[in-house]
Amino acid sequence: MRNNDDLTGYPRPNVAVDLAVLTVAPDRSPDPARPDGQLVVLVQDRETGPAGPALPGRFLRERQHIPGAVADVLRLKVGLKVPVPAPHLLRVFDDPDRDPRAWTISLGHALVLPHEVLRMGRGRLVGVDLTGALVSDDPLLFDHGTIVREAAAAMRDRYEHLPDPDGLLGTEFTLAELRACHEAVLGERLLKDTFNRRMSEHLEPVLERGSTLTRSAGGRPARVFTKSGDADHRATSRRRLQLPRESV
Repeated sequence: MRNNDDLTGYPRPNVAVDLAVLTVAPDRSPDPARPDGQLVVLVQDRETGPAGPALPGRFLRERQHIPGAVADVLRLKVGLKVPVPAPHLLRVFDDPDRDPRAWTISLGHALVLPHEVLRMGRGRLVGVDLTGALVSDDPLLFDHGTIVREAAAAMRDRYEHLPDPDGLLGTEFTLAELRACHEAVLGERLLKDTFNRRMSEHLEPVLERGSTLTRSAGGRPARVFTKSGDADHRATSRRRLQLPRESV
């Protein structure tokens, strides 16, 4: 008879932490219908079996906390020694056949970093299309393609409702810069007036010596904004942003 107090006799899977690290990179496409940036994810090329493109990841060490494992992936695998923003746990990926080497479950996480930070990491940045699939002919190993799709979908949902919730732009930005960031994340052009109206309730102008701060990129000076302190708590409307319609 099995002693139910002795857990060592039960079969145990390996536990991995796989990380989809996303950012927005410049998109120099001449197509005016495309946004000026593109959602991308960090991909690394494995040299040992199974070899091929994959997300950075790491097996959980004995008695290690998950946030520590995520930080280790970023530091040891990606090579970035930066403060780790709160990662988003997507879900547990538990297909028994997901890893040909052994029974392994993955705690799939998503993390968003500014482009100027992530481009210094080990690996290459690969575009993510509207469906969440990679703009690449080489599929990712394991079920990492599914992790990317779910990470992109979760990020895009956040950017439908709040101004730059993952802090890609820093603390201060113009409405034009904010809209360009959201267009790059969502992969589609947004109606300017609708976007500005929906985001303005979550913003406040930056003041300098009692006056509203402005800056210019060659045209008319534009007001500079920052996110209001309670922006996350005032997202009462869950409507999708109004995307532009195609010409009939």
